[in-house]
Amino acid sequence: MSHPLPVTAPALIGLDWGSTQVRAFLFGQDGELLHSMQAPLGVSHHPGAAGVAAVAAWLAAWLQAYPGIPLLACGMVGSQHGWQAVPYLPTPLPLTALGQHLTRLDAWGRAVYLVPGVCHDSAGDGFRDVMRGEETQLAGLAAAYPELVAPELILTPGTHNKWLRLQAGQLLSLSTCMTGELYALLREHSLLAPLLADGAFDSDSFLAGVNAARDKGDWLHQLFGVRARGVQQQLPPAALNDWLSGLLIGYEIHGTLAAGGSVARCGLIGSPALTRRYATALRHLGVVAVCLDGERAASAGLWHIASQAGLCRPLAANLLLEP
Repeated sequence: MSHPLPVTAPALIGLDWGSTQVRAFLFGQDGELLHSMQAPLGVSHHPGAAGVAAVAAWLAAWLQAYPGIPLLACGMVGSQHGWQAVPYLPTPLPLTALGQHLTRLDAWGRAVYLVPGVCHDSAGDGFRDVMRGEETQLAGLAAAYPELVAPELILTPGTHNKWLRLQAGQLLSLSTCMTGELYALLREHSLLAPLLADGAFDSDSFLAGVNAARDKGDWLHQLFGVRARGVQQQLPPAALNDWLSGLLIGYEIHGTLAAGGSVARCGLIGSPALTRRYATALRHLGVVAVCLDGERAASAGLWHIASQAGLCRPLAANLLLEP
């Protein structure tokens, strides 16, 4: 597949190389985004050397046209299933440190750099946590959204949700919740599955589930209550599905806020349908929710980290993705 080549001389190729998708960004000399594209070549289905070869073939036009410019990649490319495993940096982490700990490879006719992941070890509760990719989005938030009042908390809803606490340019902690995966398992493989159906978002049923999570701490019991509501026909299948969604999301939010203390603002980075649910729940609980564009933040973060590492010049104002 051919991809259009820009007239302006590029300075950097950036890759957000995740579990399912790869997003590529071609940056100009001042950080302006010249071109972007994506492909389903993530490391879950294209691991190791085979994945590297597949992405190289996909990027062939850029690699051949611009042999001298560096390439910076973040995400699962730096995992044990990616190109090469790179270390985690521990919290609390100044986001400016990311550019100082890149792993260099010489490949594809250029210097290739991999962004480190982040790990968190909470001595107080014994939890350990890791992530790759979200740290680059965090590094780019200020550049991507200069008008945004910095939120105290960032959430990336998805299969495995990351709750990220920020303060004065530092990532203080991270906490991962497997809410999305649990919901999918319940929808597809549990005794609840035959009782649930998709439908238009029912905010009343969803918020009733959020409230149940607030009022009832026995979440295993409450999950069976979904079945009881279904077999007694207290809610139709689509509304029952939203009640279950609200219950799971409610337990996640209540637990996170209780563990880390209350916050006034939370930024959300994820798909519109899912961030809508989390925004609805957070606003219901009195937290200001701001929906953010993850691709915009990732591209800004890649350029910002490259600038910190001396791979390119500092970002010129307002040249990255427009809102």
